[in-house]
Parts: sequence; C-alpha cells; structure tokens
Amino acid sequence: MYDTIVIRTYTRGRQTVLLSLCKLESEAKLKRFILTSNHTLQCPICREDLTYLHSTSSKHLKANSILHNLFRQEYVKEYDIRQSETENERKNIIKKRLIIGNRHQLLSYDYDYTRHEWTLFIKFENDHQKDVGQFIKQIIVNLHPTFVPSQIILDKPPFRLTRIGWAVFNISLSIEFHAKWNKSDLVTNWFLSFSDADTQKMMEIEFQKSTDNTTNNTVL
Repeated sequence: MYDTIVIRTYTRGRQTVLLSLCKLESEAKLKRFILTSNHTLQCPICREDLTYLHSTSSKHLKANSILHNLFRQEYVKEYDIRQSETENERKNIIKKRLIIGNRHQLLSYDYDYTRHEWTLFIKFENDHQKDVGQFIKQIIVNLHPTFVPSQIILDKPPFRLTRIGWAVFNISLSIEFHAKWNKSDLVTNWFLSFSDADTQKMMEIEFQKSTDNTTNNTVL
C-alpha cells in the first residue's frame, strides 16, 4: 500500500536523502507530508537538518527549486499533461472590462426643489459589437425606497435605466450571467453622481469558455 520514495539532492558535495513513507504522487502531496509531519526533518544518512523546508510563520513550504526539478524529471508525463491543460484553460479564458456609471442632466433648479435626470448604464468597454447580452442574462437594480417601483429588472441590452430625482443615493446591483458561463452572480453597487461629466467605474471579469459547447467559439 505504501512505497518508499527516495529523493536525492546534493549539498556541498554530500549526498542528502529524504525518505518519505507515504506514496507521493505529486509535489503537492510532498508539501502536505512535510508540513503536517510531526517528525524531525533530518537526512537519515548525513543527519543534515532539513527543517528549512518548513516555514514557521506562514505554514507554507518554502520554494525549493531542487525538489521542483526532481519531481519534474520523475513525473514528466504528468507535468506535460498539466502544462497542456493550463495552456488550454488560458486559451479558453475571455476577459471583459465591465463599466458601471451614470449620465446626468439638470432639469430644473430652485431653492426648494431641484430635478435631475440620470441614466444608469452597465456595459462592456469598447462594446462595438454589443455582445454584452451574450454574457449578461439580467440585472436586478435596487433603487432608493422612495422610487416606485424601487426594484427594476433589466433583462436585455442595452442595460440602462433612466429616472428623475432630486438627490444622490447608493444603487445596489445584482448581475446574473448566462448559465453557459457557469459564473456566480456579481453583486456590486454604484453611488449616483450628479456631476456634469459621465462618471463610471471599471472592473475586469473573466469568463471560461466551455470546451463542450462549440457554439461559444462561433458566437464570440
């Protein structure tokens, strides 16, 4: 059930052997073994102290290029497979910059009452092809409770909402993505601005293309 794994390194011309009595199938298992072991880490041949493999402050294994290279040589096939998987995942990642903001126009002004027209917008940067609808299914907008209705659902692009009011407030947003992206809802907020220029914030979102759904590649 258990194998003895012998890892050989060389320090100042001496052979250092680290023995592990658990079956180590990956470098991650070696890390877990070293970090969870209550035994003194010591070379069984030269008795060299190997406690440098521990990091007492962060409880993480310190980087060890020797072990890394040894495992890469020992598990060539596994490393190649994982590298291929990583490259494929990177190719299937779509990065989009989501922009949330509002435009504003002053309608009337007097001492007792001021009327402002504002338009909330949610879009992608450089959205010339208007593909935001391929990613976003709907957006739930929660306004100040004085608005009736105070909750509005935007279910198709362009995702905009225009209202008339007299003061700024915080707008709560819940953005739901299409199921094919397998992505959790994004909950964020936007504080309304009555400045003359358009105000906005930007965030980067990653989407993972499904390898099983070839239609994603043609649409995008």
